[in-house]
Amino acid sequence: MLLGDIMTPNVPLLKAGATLQEAVKLLRRSKLDVLPVIDEEGRLAGIFTKANLMDAFLAGATPDERITPHYQRRVETVRVDTPYETLEEMVKTSPVGTGVVVDGDNNVVGIFTKVDMIMSLFRKTEALAAQLKTVYDSMHNGVIVVDGETKIQLLNQPAAKILHLDHGDVLGKPFASVFPGVDLEPVIAKSQWLIGLKAHWNGAAVMCNISPLVAEGEVQGAIVIFQPLTELDQIASELETTKSLSETLSAVLNIAYEAIILVNEEASISLVNEAACRFFRKREEELLGRPIEEVMPNSRLPRTLKTGLGEVNEVQVIDGQPCIVSRSPIVRHGRVIGAVGKITYQRLEEVRELSEKLAEMDRELDYYRAKVQEARKLVTFHQIVTVNKRMKRIKEEAEMVARSTSTVMLTGESGTGKELFAEAIHNASPRRKGPFVQVNCAAIPEPLAESELFGYAPGAFTGAQREGKPGKFLLANGGTLFLDEIGDMPYNLQAKLLRFLEDQSVTPVGGTKSVQVDVRIITATNQDLWRKVEAGEFRRDLYYRLNVINFQLVPLRERPEDILPLAYLFLENYNEAFGMRIEEIAPEARNALLAHSWPGNVRELRNVMERAVNYASGPVLELEDLPYYLQEGNLPAGSAAAGVKTAFPRKGPLDRETVLQVLRKCGGNKSQAAKALGISRSWLYEKLRQYDLL
Repeated sequence: MLLGDIMTPNVPLLKAGATLQEAVKLLRRSKLDVLPVIDEEGRLAGIFTKANLMDAFLAGATPDERITPHYQRRVETVRVDTPYETLEEMVKTSPVGTGVVVDGDNNVVGIFTKVDMIMSLFRKTEALAAQLKTVYDSMHNGVIVVDGETKIQLLNQPAAKILHLDHGDVLGKPFASVFPGVDLEPVIAKSQWLIGLKAHWNGAAVMCNISPLVAEGEVQGAIVIFQPLTELDQIASELETTKSLSETLSAVLNIAYEAIILVNEEASISLVNEAACRFFRKREEELLGRPIEEVMPNSRLPRTLKTGLGEVNEVQVIDGQPCIVSRSPIVRHGRVIGAVGKITYQRLEEVRELSEKLAEMDRELDYYRAKVQEARKLVTFHQIVTVNKRMKRIKEEAEMVARSTSTVMLTGESGTGKELFAEAIHNASPRRKGPFVQVNCAAIPEPLAESELFGYAPGAFTGAQREGKPGKFLLANGGTLFLDEIGDMPYNLQAKLLRFLEDQSVTPVGGTKSVQVDVRIITATNQDLWRKVEAGEFRRDLYYRLNVINFQLVPLRERPEDILPLAYLFLENYNEAFGMRIEEIAPEARNALLAHSWPGNVRELRNVMERAVNYASGPVLELEDLPYYLQEGNLPAGSAAAGVKTAFPRKGPLDRETVLQVLRKCGGNKSQAAKALGISRSWLYEKLRQYDLL
């Protein structure tokens, strides 16, 4: 499409010697706001606008006065054969609302206004909508679109044919009632992509890809693209089907107005649409396979790969241009295998003012929103972050036994998350609607321990409340009682606990009547309880009753792969709680976190991250934001550069011999050398250039 297709043609021309009265008549007759002005030889001399007319009369001009001193000599001209894409860029950047259209000989052939552009956009939108419907119905694959409540909004013709369904019978119905076996909750609630799922719907075996449907920065539903598989070729065609779905996805992505980029686990670009190529001004083959940070240095897709957390409708400046960016992890079998980013970079002027107003409101609301969400949320197994195989196994087994009423004992060092596991077990159990009551056995004075646990009757002892007091067992009725630090329970109280486990009844102190209660017991300890049994400090029979199911939680030093995921999780939490915008942890700080032995386990790591967020002064959490004992630590044994002590955690003096020594120790690997020196790779390169070592 060229400018000539959308301009206003056949506009009347105003001669430079015309009077103001003639200009008025011509403007009224043409119903235009601007007229081209030509000289005696027919060449373009300028433009005369309604504003020029009003200015002339305000200055005291008469209708018979000529327009010569009043028309504008400076005029924007555009060639009639200007391509539509070039015109789009000109409209975005030009402050002028009207241009004069000329041919190759500089003769006036029409005018072009932003209204013309808007009308062309309307026509283009209608054409795209018609094209999209044609694409949907002409695709070989079935397409189903659902809204945010998972109600079916669209079923294309191939989908109806494959599944032997009528559009009128399924539109508006819940997805799960028509297509069972596929959970759309991760897609709509968490903005995840589900790739390569197999399902059996209405007698047809299909393979499908499911992606979130985003509108106005919010997930509004999901789109399901599927292809049938026959019983005979189901296994043999799986690879070909995946390829076909990928090609279909690419076709759908290329219809999108936004730039879309997919990266793999290594943060290398694996797919881009045509809009992304236009945005980066590169061909597809120039982008594929390259690390995303080479193409876009401030990309947050690597962070999405690390944390598995998506972001929707974030304002980000890319190459000096404000954009609206969304990121989502791609998850398969519970593992992040890639990430997808969407960049809206065109036609942003109309939302800029609104974005600025909303940004200030968001900053004010961030703190309060975080507090409300924190008060409402329950601890679940999903919130226990780990990639360690042993801990993942413990999570799976704990979630499995949560369904029963058996007693559970959680053992492990202080700070490993025993309380978190206890709450998660309760919230995954049929008792989740009942109370979760926690008692720290080490914190209760021994004389008060019995009355605290079992309660007391009215007037049981001097100073007691007149109406008596229910104990923790009664308060936990219908739910779970969590006895933390069970190893510190007084020996004489252990017999009463054993008796409760036998008959599920309690007798308050000073009372004569027992009360039947329904309570599940979960205990925790950081001590070697069996050693206390052998020393006669803990009842053997009670030990066996409490230790029906035992989970030994792994200390953080034995699962170093969890350190950074947990650190990023805490960073995200404290960003939200404190209204901060810390986007990354510097390599030197990450090294320090990995090098520490974490005697305080996850609790210590959480406290370190809270302290660091308070000290941080920019978008990157630096080494100096960490406590001093972490800044001065060594690299962990067994790491690639473990043989070199991190002697320079800050940017201090670094002599040539030290740099050479570390480079030799690391086999010339500059990334490892930078880690060993406790500095960034860019600063290492500065030193290499300074010492002529490059």
